[in-house]
Amino acid sequence: MKYYFKRNLKIINELMTYLYKLGSKDITVNLHRDENKTSFVISAQIDNIDTQELIKLDSILNTKRQHEVEESYWHLGVESETEDELSLVGMMIDSAIISYDNNIIKLEILRNDS
Repeated sequence: MKYYFKRNLKIINELMTYLYKLGSKDITVNLHRDENKTSFVISAQIDNIDTQELIKLDSILNTKRQHEVEESYWHLGVESETEDELSLVGMMIDSAIISYDNNIIKLEILRNDS
């Protein structure tokens, strides 16, 4: 798949930007890629995330992957104050597991290569 690495970096960038906007000053990213999939874990310390924010994030990131959107529009995401970028991320990933414990948010993201 053409531009696969750049797409992964864009996803990571958008998620880090989102976490930064929530107030994090300490973000950690772990990336792992094998022949069939890419997975990454992004964790950040953020005090007092609202439960509704976590529910909304889970809903946005766990939309059905849309390969046609990924192929055509992945490069169109721009910086703004809307959820558009996160919606694009949701359409570019296969699954997201979100947890929040002791002021640490953890996003576990999976992208299958197929």
